[in-house]
Amino acid sequence: MSVSRWIFILVTQTFFIANAVGSTGDRSQFYNLCLEKCRAKNCQNDEDFKVKPALSLRLLFWSCTDDCSYTCTWDTVDYFTSHGLNVPQFHGKWPFIRFLGCQEPASVVFSLLNMYAHIIMYWKFKRKFGPTHPMFYIWSYFSMICINCWFWSSIFHARDIPFTEVMDYSCAFIMVLTLLYCTLLRVTYKNNKIFAVITCGYLSTSYTHLSHLWSGYINYDYNMKFNVVLGFLTFVITMAWWRRNRKKLPYVHLIGWFNILTVLVTILEAIDFAPIFWIFDAHSLWHASTAPLTILLYRFMMADCSYLKAYNKLTLDIDHHIR
Repeated sequence: MSVSRWIFILVTQTFFIANAVGSTGDRSQFYNLCLEKCRAKNCQNDEDFKVKPALSLRLLFWSCTDDCSYTCTWDTVDYFTSHGLNVPQFHGKWPFIRFLGCQEPASVVFSLLNMYAHIIMYWKFKRKFGPTHPMFYIWSYFSMICINCWFWSSIFHARDIPFTEVMDYSCAFIMVLTLLYCTLLRVTYKNNKIFAVITCGYLSTSYTHLSHLWSGYINYDYNMKFNVVLGFLTFVITMAWWRRNRKKLPYVHLIGWFNILTVLVTILEAIDFAPIFWIFDAHSLWHASTAPLTILLYRFMMADCSYLKAYNKLTLDIDHHIR
């Protein structure tokens, strides 16, 4: 079976994933009794502690109820494992060891690593290329979108609250959509009419999806499925463009491998297991895997800008001689 068929099957199956209302851990009687006792002992109300908590908890806006939930999560895990039961999930997530107030420290570190990779590679890109190079502003815009996305990803994994959750989902959606937008602009390079149509579609889709996401009409599962569809569409368009230009453009294999490897590491998102050492889960390993792929993408961007600059110069010279 071809790679494209496997990817199509993977995308199709995501639409059959059911939403989880709760999890075994947070529904257990042990957990809820622990939560009641902890609140009565440590909380003045849902938000305030009776005794001032550690600075890291205050900086990341941990409420007393949230802190009790974290404490009771591990008490429940100990209770389950001591009775020979499997490690339960809580509110749809595996338990993680909190570090300096961060809920998912590995995902925080790897999100920052991705942000760092984009900053370094964009600095190299900007040092070598400027506004006179074709696609410079388009790729610069994409870089800013990526840097912002990974920043909010690190914030969300550090502290999962409604605001950071929506920011993470919004920025992830915009990053995936913007890559598709930039891909379409490159494939249809110098076609002004199509540029206008693509840009209008990009702005319209962005506004509609983000407004629904922020108003609560779209949940995480739907947003994830929509991102998968956009990513699959980008993959198909890019690989078709690679196949057509693989002999003409010697550097086009860079974007081809970027797409193939991105799809392969994204399979980690479909794997579900309890965190290794209570730190590394499939999602954090996925973030770790995407950071090196940034180099492939920027190498393609730089090679393509050089080619388009030379191509435009050659075209202008030919036009000049003809006239």
